[in-house]
Amino acid sequence: MKVQFFQQTSPLKQECEDALICNEALQLYGVCDGATPVIDFQDENGHNGAYLASHLFQRHFESILSAGSLQTEVAIANQLLQEKMQLYHIDMTKKDQLWCTCVAAIHITDKTIEYAQLGDCMIVVKFVDGSVKVLTKDTVKGISKRAKQQREEDRKKGLSVPNEAIFNDKKEQLRYNRYMANTLNGYSVANGMNEVISYIQHGKLLRQEITNLFICSDGLFHPVWPLETSAQFVWDHGFKKYIKIIEELEAKQLIHPDDKTAIIIHL
Repeated sequence: MKVQFFQQTSPLKQECEDALICNEALQLYGVCDGATPVIDFQDENGHNGAYLASHLFQRHFESILSAGSLQTEVAIANQLLQEKMQLYHIDMTKKDQLWCTCVAAIHITDKTIEYAQLGDCMIVVKFVDGSVKVLTKDTVKGISKRAKQQREEDRKKGLSVPNEAIFNDKKEQLRYNRYMANTLNGYSVANGMNEVISYIQHGKLLRQEITNLFICSDGLFHPVWPLETSAQFVWDHGFKKYIKIIEELEAKQLIHPDDKTAIIIHL
């Protein structure tokens, strides 16, 4: 088995809000992507909520000595995140203040490959027959559109919702989106809410059916290619060539570069 890692901090950020999980003893690997905060909180070391959330998950998964189910481990890490926020007196009723991270993790044993996911960190596998499948659903995709629909529905119900013009401000849009976290029409993310457990995507595959895995944060998404194509390209050509393609597209299309974190595994 060959495992390769890639991580690159966005030039627009002070520190990397992504985190890599590498627990070699358990063959447990993953990627976390902290959601850039909409508030100015920093801890005593200057870290924001995105960094703190993703790195708390990293530490938890790397400290596990014997793995239960990944779904359980995600729930435990989420509970630890809640406790850490409470230590810093974060108001848990204000969802735009919560520290958040997406996560995609896998646990490889002799016979199985288990996975668990929240948000838009993604897992792609290649089967022995050559077919490629995205195991996880990107629940963050289209959230701003769904949020706008939610506001329209709430106004029709007579609920108090600010004028839509306010949401032309990107920060106000993001703030509202945070209130869609871990709701039926929203998106999944680890943010210390007890509801998180209901939104964890998880499953198990037979190891003998899989040849390759690709785990990534959304900073590696190609603006046009489906994720299956990106994964196949990385398996065939490695990270360096793929990142060059992404960076050229970011420059050409004036896309703000995000942190980039990924793992490829050849079984």
